[in-house]
Amino acid sequence: MERRFVDELGGMNVFFVYDDDSVVTPPLTGTILPGITRDAIMTLAGKAGHRVEERPVSFADWQADAASGRLREVFACGTAAVITPIGGVRFPDGEFLIGGGESGRVTMSLRQQLVDIQRGKAADPHGWVHRVL
Repeated sequence: MERRFVDELGGMNVFFVYDDDSVVTPPLTGTILPGITRDAIMTLAGKAGHRVEERPVSFADWQADAASGRLREVFACGTAAVITPIGGVRFPDGEFLIGGGESGRVTMSLRQQLVDIQRGKAADPHGWVHRVL
């Protein structure tokens, strides 16, 4: 076990938004939940014009990219939480902020789109929501 790459956060998938508006999430390698919320975010981000990429992200890169400003936003997602912005990270050797600790534009836009689909306020052309009659 390498213990240097970010897989999940407390059972939730994690996404990174960079200054070129690319959206990156770790690949499904057997340790990451292949959830519908993850798939929905990847679909919505792509339709919004973001380059969506699945690739490993190391903790060291996360920290360095946040410090340089290259990394603008980070969020976790899951069925119950939908999308939860991550403004900062604390770890045994310190802490760092992402995007000044604020919720980002891409994060909040994707969150609103998902919530609107879930609540029936927006069309669901992908069949993500199943209503019980």
